[in-house]
Order: sequence, then structure tokens, then C-alpha cells
Amino acid sequence: MGFSDTQAPIDAGGDHAEKISHVAVGVQRDDSIPASLRTWSYRKKDWDMGEAKRRGSRTDRIAQAEHRARTEAAQRAMLPASMQEAMDIEARCGVLFSRLTTPNSINEQVLQFARTLSTAAPSFLDCMPEAWSRQSCCDMNVARYIEDHGGRVICGYRIWYNEPLYIEGERHAVWADGDEIRDVSFVDTGETRTLFVPDEKAFDEAPQKVRLAFGDADKSVLAGWEAMMSTVPIQFNSPEDSWNSMPTYEQWLAGTRMPNLIPAWRHGNSSE
Repeated sequence: MGFSDTQAPIDAGGDHAEKISHVAVGVQRDDSIPASLRTWSYRKKDWDMGEAKRRGSRTDRIAQAEHRARTEAAQRAMLPASMQEAMDIEARCGVLFSRLTTPNSINEQVLQFARTLSTAAPSFLDCMPEAWSRQSCCDMNVARYIEDHGGRVICGYRIWYNEPLYIEGERHAVWADGDEIRDVSFVDTGETRTLFVPDEKAFDEAPQKVRLAFGDADKSVLAGWEAMMSTVPIQFNSPEDSWNSMPTYEQWLAGTRMPNLIPAWRHGNSSE
């Protein structure tokens, strides 16, 4: 028996699922973390105990497991048959993903995609972060802003577009009070205006990302890419680790940069 290194990306911000394995963040606790999240680690056990109930009855859980099995089987069927095919898929997806930006206008392609996400209409929002707003921590940014100003959270998707080839929705949360809506988070690429479509679901009740390619050939390529990505293990930071490790808007303005996915090396047993 020997050891081999495998690389799995860490989702450093945004999603609040528990880390699969320990990640050393190496920063001090920041007491400015939203109060609603400070007790996350203490409430995690209770959350786990209630998770089965939230998934429904035994019949519901069996149906969910069968659905996951069908989904995984469909994804396996889309896996590339050769290394060359995998390289071709990666190269084409590099083209699809390379020029993602806020749509210039809400054209028919954008409307078509937005209708798959929500019955609400998309609208442009200016990014108006606070100095303490964290990168890729939109729901926690809103929670902190609510502590200071009241209001409520609205969840939905930011829409990114590579016209006319590809479009995607990224799960997002904004602050609202009455008719006023404010995006209290910033974009790490420097965009100052985004397109947002709200929905009626909680932040974690919808997929974190939804993708759509418009051409038939690109649809097939994208399906192959998503099948490959489904085989890559992802470990998630806790809310507290995300809040303490991701750059603030003030730090970002000063030049600090951090990727949202951080490679993590893990040791595992393998046969020689």
C-alpha cells in the first residue's frame, strides 16, 4: 500500500455545507460575523438530527434516493469516451465560460433563460457593498446588513452571459425593505452592475448554479462537462470559515485577491 495525492477544490465561500475534511484556514475569529451564524457550529448537531425530517417521510427519502440514482446514471452516460474527447470538451467550455459578463440588455435569450429560473422578471442592480462585505458570501452579507438596518432577504440568481453562446445563473441573495432592493455584495471581477432574477425559494433550496448553452452541439458539450465535474469531490467551508477567510470589499479595493475555488491536496491510500 502507498499514498497518492489527489486534488479536490474547496468552495471557500458562499455555500454553507459542512466541510468534508478539515481545512486549516489560519485566521483569527472575526466577531463581526453575523450573529445569526455565530452559533452555527453549536447548532450543527441539532441541524443534522432534523435533516431527515426535512427530507420528508421514508417514502419521500426513497424516492429522492431513486431520483439521485437516475441522475447519476444519466451523468455517467454523458462521460467522455476518451481522453481526447474530454480535452475537446474542456477546450470548448473554456470558450463558453471565458467571456461571461452582465448582459448588456434583457434580450430574448436572457428572457428565455430567466423564465427557467423564476416567474419573476429580471432587473439590473447596482452593486452597493459595505466595506465589511465579504467576497462570495452574499447571504451572510445580507444577514449582517439586516442586523444593522432591518429589512429582509430576497434570494434568486445573478445572470451571467456570453452572448450568443452561453448563459448561467449563480445563486445570489440581496437585501430588501419595502420597495427598496440593494445588492450589498461585490463581484470579484470588478463588475459594478449585475442582472438579478428573484425567486421564492430559500438560498439553499435551489441549485447554486444553472447553466444553458444555446447551440445543439454546445448543449452536448456542456452535458459532458457537467458529467465530468460531477466526479470531482468538492469540500465546503463552514459559514464562519468563509466569513473569516474571504476578502472584505475594503481589502479587495486595496488589491487583495482570492479565488472562490481553492485547490486542496489530500492524502489517500492507493494500491501500488
